[in-house]
Amino acid sequence: MEITAKDFAILHTACAALDAAGVPYVIGGGTAVVQYGRNRRTKDFDIFLNREVLPRAMDALSRIGFCTTDTEKQWLYKAWQGETLVDFIVESRGRVRIDDEVMLRARMMPLYGYTFRIMGPEDTLFRKALTLTEGRPDWYDGISIIDRQRDALDWTYLLYRAQWNPRRMLSFLLFAMTELHRPPHGVGASSSNYLFQGSAPGPIPEWLVFALAQRIWLGGGLRLQAPRALGMRKAA
Repeated sequence: MEITAKDFAILHTACAALDAAGVPYVIGGGTAVVQYGRNRRTKDFDIFLNREVLPRAMDALSRIGFCTTDTEKQWLYKAWQGETLVDFIVESRGRVRIDDEVMLRARMMPLYGYTFRIMGPEDTLFRKALTLTEGRPDWYDGISIIDRQRDALDWTYLLYRAQWNPRRMLSFLLFAMTELHRPPHGVGASSSNYLFQGSAPGPIPEWLVFALAQRIWLGGGLRLQAPRALGMRKAA
């Protein structure tokens, strides 16, 4: 199954029910990747919310004709109407949940004649970096977001988010640099290997990589405060 305009109409109905029930949520997953990164196929919708409001969310969708159920995974619940499937995600890898910052940086975006609350590019990228499962495209989704957004990304905020799993984020960024950064002109040889002379230009700032590496190996954790989201208003 591939998402169609009809599915977005059903999603809009679901989101209207959640809004009416006062449930804080944000749409992420493949829907957000298509907005910020590459255009890829997706078969369902991912709605991120917190466990405390999950019963209210499932009740709200049940009242408008959705079937709802839990799964064998404690972080994932499902709702569907016909062939339209909505995944309720209460935790990302590493027990990361949505918070006020995620909601603050969400964007109201038009899709198929409707407006949806879409997770911001940095939070989408962060969750893609956390997920590394055989057979899944998450890291390539993340790379596509970096490649398309580039200077529009708030790297300071991404560093703030990285404190939840700095080693995974550093691993992802180093991998992404192999895909997006160009080697500088001239390669110097040593007796047993080759070393780049200077930095390789690309969208990922070196200070971010160095900051993560320093925090990891010097210890002490990141313990950063969330930077202000300039020019952004809390999603209604």
